Amino acid sequence: MFSLKSYFKHSSVTILYGIFAVIIVGLSACQSPQQTAPQAPTNVPSTPSQSQANPPVTTPANLPSASADWKADGSITPGEYQNHQAFDDYEINWSNDDQYVYIGMKAKTMGWVAVGFGATTFMNNANIIQGYFSDGKVTVADQFSTGNFGPHNDVTSLGGTYAILDSGGSQTNGTTIIEFKRKLNPGDKFHPALVKGVNKIIWAYGGDNQYLIKHVSRGEGQITIQ
Repeated sequence: MFSLKSYFKHSSVTILYGIFAVIIVGLSACQSPQQTAPQAPTNVPSTPSQSQANPPVTTPANLPSASADWKADGSITPGEYQNHQAFDDYEINWSNDDQYVYIGMKAKTMGWVAVGFGATTFMNNANIIQGYFSDGKVTVADQFSTGNFGPHNDVTSLGGTYAILDSGGSQTNGTTIIEFKRKLNPGDKFHPALVKGVNKIIWAYGGDNQYLIKHVSRGEGQITIQ
């Protein structure tokens, strides 16, 4: 049996449910939208690698040694030789590569100038290169000493082979310059090899171009082959 009381009771419950549903929908609508990670732009160039950002430095090829500018012209110019050693009024300049030694001797004299390699006792067993002038022309003799104080005869007279590959010289204003090129190791008993490191030398010069005249100054020293 329908009654007003029951009707109002039922209507109140329905209204309450309706109000509750509206509240639920409203709360759902007020929630923040879901956050999504932003997408990286596709047209931005990638960061270069370390090797791309800092390209390797190109090192130029090794410069030629001083021997590349060497000329046996009787003139010792700056940079022509890699090394220099002075002994009183005598000086020796030299360069070398893997095969050859380039020598420039200079002395305050208008006479002969000489250097010796490989001496054992005094002059004995030394290959002596002696430069002198005759009638304005330079001669560079390739000699070998067979005794403590000579004689030092031309190697060809002893059965050897002349080993000076290029030579020249000059005499001006009281100074003599002799230049020559020789193999580091000519390969015979008359030409002691010049080896890497320190090599003993003997040196001398005379007061006259008569190359058999005794020296006016002499000594010993060393050169370093690189």
